[in-house]
Amino acid sequence: MCSDTKEKIAEAVEQMMLTKPVSKITVQSVMEQAQMKRQTFYYHFQDILEVIEWSMEQAFGQLLDRSLQEDDPEIVLNDFIAASENAAPFMQKLFRSQKREQVERMMARCVRSYLQELISAKGKLPRIPYEDLDIALNFCTYGFVGLLLECCDKKKTVDRETM
Repeated sequence: MCSDTKEKIAEAVEQMMLTKPVSKITVQSVMEQAQMKRQTFYYHFQDILEVIEWSMEQAFGQLLDRSLQEDDPEIVLNDFIAASENAAPFMQKLFRSQKREQVERMMARCVRSYLQELISAKGKLPRIPYEDLDIALNFCTYGFVGLLLECCDKKKTVDRETM
């Protein structure tokens, strides 16, 4: 039941993000959209940004589950790219908000966790010291996040040009 409530709140935030800037989304408006009491929100989340972070974690968890079922790294990468493209409208809105810095950190945590779990589960890396693995994970994490940010910025530019 708890997960269903969180999902319903997250869906309400997602729906509101389609029509409002993130800074204009309030707990009250989310709970009206979700048809729940305001107190229910605070039982599950502290603020709207925590809902967004939870949603990101859920999306990366689903992506990880799909990735772990694949043996072909190209399919895994294509799935990651497709998931990123699907999330682009929301990410663009988040990156244009006053919360950009926090969203970037959330994204980095989610990407790093995804990569760490994928590497751990696949276990196809040669034995390397923890410090080297940590450096490699940081490199890949910030590379992916940087590419996602760049894609969102390019998409924003393309969107402006087509208007």
